[in-house]
Amino acid sequence: MKDLYETLGVGRKASASEIKKAYRSLTRKYHPDKNPGDKAAEERFKAVSSAYDVLSDTERRANYDEFGDMSLTQGFDAQRARAYKANQERAYAGTGFGGGGFGMDESIFENVGDAKATSFDDLLGRLFGGGRVRSTPSQPRARRGADISGDISVSFNDALHGTTVPLRIDSADGGMSTLDVKVPAGMKSGGKLRLRGKGGAGSPPGDIILTVKVGSHKLLSREGNDLRLRLPVTALEAYRGGPLDVPTPWGTVTVKLKPGSQSGQTLRLRGRGVRPSGKQPAGDLLVTLDVKLPEEGDERLLELLTELQGSANPRASLVL
Repeated sequence: MKDLYETLGVGRKASASEIKKAYRSLTRKYHPDKNPGDKAAEERFKAVSSAYDVLSDTERRANYDEFGDMSLTQGFDAQRARAYKANQERAYAGTGFGGGGFGMDESIFENVGDAKATSFDDLLGRLFGGGRVRSTPSQPRARRGADISGDISVSFNDALHGTTVPLRIDSADGGMSTLDVKVPAGMKSGGKLRLRGKGGAGSPPGDIILTVKVGSHKLLSREGNDLRLRLPVTALEAYRGGPLDVPTPWGTVTVKLKPGSQSGQTLRLRGRGVRPSGKQPAGDLLVTLDVKLPEEGDERLLELLTELQGSANPRASLVL
């Protein structure tokens, strides 16, 4: 897997603002709307978005810096990984494993798959893939319950504001039970939710790991924590300027439009984008003006536009 920092073209010590700037530049360059039918650009766009999802999240970035690609695997737990690493280092130092008295010549871990782990990275990869620790005769063997994976779907607006989704699961007695799954505000499509202790039976029980699928919106699109909106305005509003009401997910905002505004110009409404729960800053709402002319057939309008244009030629200064 390509290094996420290389994917965004930034160094490992890049600031959050540098990462965001690189992400915006690359998504504009490789956006499917600008590269219709270009599969390579589409894959690059997806890779850039995935990299930003990790590096824009303080906790996930720290885990990636510490554990690399392993931190991106489903069910990864940084605390458990650090514990395994510490125990392995103690074992290699000849002090035993977790107080169990294992030395370097002891078999600390059972075979996981077809071969034994030969390094810490290999060890962690196999452990998170379903391996188990060998217990001593004085310690009863405890088997952790299996993790259960599934999907839940939420609407675009519910993902923005946060919601609770009922999840039906099989009960131990063969019946059905319902869990209320809290989807935090600002959840991204493809994000994971972990319900600890709600998975397969064991000691301790496994977890339920849910992948969130967020529906599309007819007017809004999402880029990281920013939202985009294409706003229709009349020719008079664009020419005259003045106050303009803009609908946002957080209520209507009145902005002052500059006289002579053009179709395609973008206004930035700070803090009116995605508002994720936690410590991440709110994104912005990027409003692109879409100047709409009346339908063809209005002779009076044609006369007025002809009079307004006069002899002006907007292409007179173009030199290619």
